Amino acid sequence: MTAFLPGRANNPTTASGWFRHDLPAGGNVGPLLLGWCAVAAGIAAGDGRGPWPLALVLAGWGAVLVSVGNVVVGNMVGKDARAGRGAVWVTLAVVLAAGVTMRPRYYAAGGWADVSDALGVAGGLLTAGSILWWLRRVPGDRAGARWLVSPSCFWSVVGLMTGAGIAMILAAPRPRIDVFYLLQVSADGLFAGADMYRQQWAPSHTGYPVNQLFDVYPYLPGTTLVLAPFRLLLTDVRYGLLLASVITAVAIRRIMARNGALGDTGLPPALPLLVLAFPGSMYALQQSWTEPLLTACVSVMVWAVAAGRARWAVVAFAVALASKQHLALLIPVAAFWPAFGPRRTLASVAVAAAAVLPWVAVGPADFWRDAVMTNLRYPVRGDALSVPGVLSHVGVTTGFGPVAAALVLAYWLAWRVRADAAGFCAGAGVVLLTLDVMNKQSYFNHYTLPMALLVTALAAQGERGPTAPAAPVQRNVEKRSSAAPS
Repeated sequence: MTAFLPGRANNPTTASGWFRHDLPAGGNVGPLLLGWCAVAAGIAAGDGRGPWPLALVLAGWGAVLVSVGNVVVGNMVGKDARAGRGAVWVTLAVVLAAGVTMRPRYYAAGGWADVSDALGVAGGLLTAGSILWWLRRVPGDRAGARWLVSPSCFWSVVGLMTGAGIAMILAAPRPRIDVFYLLQVSADGLFAGADMYRQQWAPSHTGYPVNQLFDVYPYLPGTTLVLAPFRLLLTDVRYGLLLASVITAVAIRRIMARNGALGDTGLPPALPLLVLAFPGSMYALQQSWTEPLLTACVSVMVWAVAAGRARWAVVAFAVALASKQHLALLIPVAAFWPAFGPRRTLASVAVAAAAVLPWVAVGPADFWRDAVMTNLRYPVRGDALSVPGVLSHVGVTTGFGPVAAALVLAYWLAWRVRADAAGFCAGAGVVLLTLDVMNKQSYFNHYTLPMALLVTALAAQGERGPTAPAAPVQRNVEKRSSAAPS
């Protein structure tokens, strides 16, 4: 079923028609949001480690599968249904408000850490307050109250979270984690003409402050290519990751604006802020985890398709594919999406391959060892936030079979909701969330990418707020080819 926004043309050939609602505009939003909340609580509760938070993550995974699979069928209508949706948004606000109290510092210390905490708490509480005020908005609200759902509030939170991120970087100038060192040193090596797949991250093991990867670059070169300018100009690649998070929030907001979802009948204006103010966001930035690059690429891709900028969309997806290996799992999902389609997907793959090719040509054995075999040979770890990690405590080895079976289910769901931008984002989120749940090593950062995709899916479908009347339902399904004008 496809629901249309009021006041929008019901013409499937228009650009605005790309953001249509294969995910029903009421009944399935609740499970999707609850799934996001459960995953956010799970990764924050144990900093993305340990067995017991997996129960929350599995509950969130199940809720997302229910939502995307249309197991809950039909739109909520009437006062009780609106109240039910309202309870979901309240739950989201509570998760955000509670999340600001969980601020692990690890390698951060001093006054800058205090500044980061203060700004992050303010940003998180303001985001939660904006959602709650949007939920109960009534005509004639005072100007101060209306400010909570205004663009000024959105940009204020962006400013607060940006300030919190800068302060966190200053508070932890040298976090003891291999990702930080391999990104910093590989960026230096890029300017010196060194091959990142042949570098080591310290002169010797003795001087290396972490007991982790020492001479292995486990990513694709796009990660360092994008972050190297921030190392050169600002001395720290994490400024690039912070900017990528801001770009993601802005892109999601623009998706909502194009979809007519920022007005009185739209989604809460604070929705895009979830990619900045989720519980533990500053912890993720401190650790230099690279998922913000990927979320920025995918959100810009979705916005570019809506804006008719096909080349931007192709390049954005190509950058994601050239940055981290597991993004290749989204190639079929992108090809499923009629507005992007096989032709543009192949173009993105070609651009990504061209970006990676120089390193393959110069040192094929080094590239194969670092970028391929290192990831395949990772052992199952007991502190992983995944099913294999928990089962390893009782001596059970799952092997690849359950992962393959779960991914088949995820791809089937992605195929079912493939018709529009919301379906693409939801399908991509399901595929990557399923991988994380079933993978050998999954931690806090791995889950933040599917969480961002779920937020983008909500923004793209433009579900109306709790006081809006039910939208007319159309049974026609959008059919577009990859050759359609973008």
